[in-house]
Amino acid sequence: MNPPLENPAIAIYTGSGTSHSWLWFVDIFERAGMTDLSFADEEDLRAGRLKASSVLAVSGWDTFTLAEGLGREGAEVLEAWVRGGGLYLGSCAGAYLPLRSSQKPLHHFNFVEAKISNLTAILPPAQKFKEKFSQPYGCSFIYHPVREAVRISGYGHPPFPGTEDFPAPLYGGPAMIPRGDVETLAWYSGFTEKTAFLIDPELARETLIGKSAVIRKRLGSGVFYLFGPHLEHPHYRKANQLVLETIRFEQKPGPEALDSAPAGETVLNRPQAGEWIRALKRELSNARIVVTGLENEPVSWQIGRKTYEPLKMRVFLEALWKRLPGMGKTGRLIIPERCRDLPEDARDLTEKVRGLKIRFDRKQETAPLAEEIFSLLKKLAPNFLTVYFKSNKAAVHALH
Repeated sequence: MNPPLENPAIAIYTGSGTSHSWLWFVDIFERAGMTDLSFADEEDLRAGRLKASSVLAVSGWDTFTLAEGLGREGAEVLEAWVRGGGLYLGSCAGAYLPLRSSQKPLHHFNFVEAKISNLTAILPPAQKFKEKFSQPYGCSFIYHPVREAVRISGYGHPPFPGTEDFPAPLYGGPAMIPRGDVETLAWYSGFTEKTAFLIDPELARETLIGKSAVIRKRLGSGVFYLFGPHLEHPHYRKANQLVLETIRFEQKPGPEALDSAPAGETVLNRPQAGEWIRALKRELSNARIVVTGLENEPVSWQIGRKTYEPLKMRVFLEALWKRLPGMGKTGRLIIPERCRDLPEDARDLTEKVRGLKIRFDRKQETAPLAEEIFSLLKKLAPNFLTVYFKSNKAAVHALH
């Protein structure tokens, strides 16, 4: 095995079908000092920008929308990248995506042979969280037997060296029964005091316990790792460590970084950088205040196949807000062309969330505007983080 690389080039998928959970990957990678991060949507993948990364992390939210966004072309690019040595980390929806399926458009992504044990033609009765309990899957349904923390046990196979169990949260991810040359690295071994049962506990046990929670499939020179639970959730340090160990275990040297900024990047030094950050901070602060006021209101929105609440808006905003001081401390910003409109996008966000609050107070329809806000957040957050990590990486290189 090659010596582990301290700062691999990691792409985090932020395109169609994702919600806020990709931010958890950002948190654990940054905490571990893995800060060579980029953020890719379906257009980036189809354009071949994965070539600059050795790892792709896909969390997600809605598997069908993930597959629709990437399409056949995206599937072909993904397969070629993995075969060429790429490491795919798929969590929850990102784990469902590569599993063999006859359902369109998932049939483009038939990379991993494994049966989904929480797939049924006849839904069992839901005991709670009915709006989050199931999603259509062709003529069948994916159902979620539990939510929150469950217990996972390893088989002692690297990079999961121990056999002791550990907790990790389950928010709709698969329980899997692998076939052929697909390896099981960890399995669902029990429940915790935090486990919320959405169906009869005995049926939940039958569906989950003993089934695979983490599987691995080698393809060419690369590999797929699929996580049913969210091992990347930053509150679960043992699970986080296994994600990091997976990267270190599979790490291959990636493309060499460029010393100079690519064409199209703007460099702001003091005082322009300070003005840019202050404008962004003002709008993010205003948006946070409004969204926080909505959190206690009885409002949610059905967007696509999933239910969204105001809390998910604040998760995006807090991820940016907590990094604002770190963005400003270098006094120098590197802004790629695609990120130049960040302050204007933040201003647009503030106007939209204020409009949402007004419509809610007037008992008017809010779903279309909420969908616009989530689309804007999914553009704003990756662009902000791109500036943040590029600027900080440049500052570190300058010190050396």
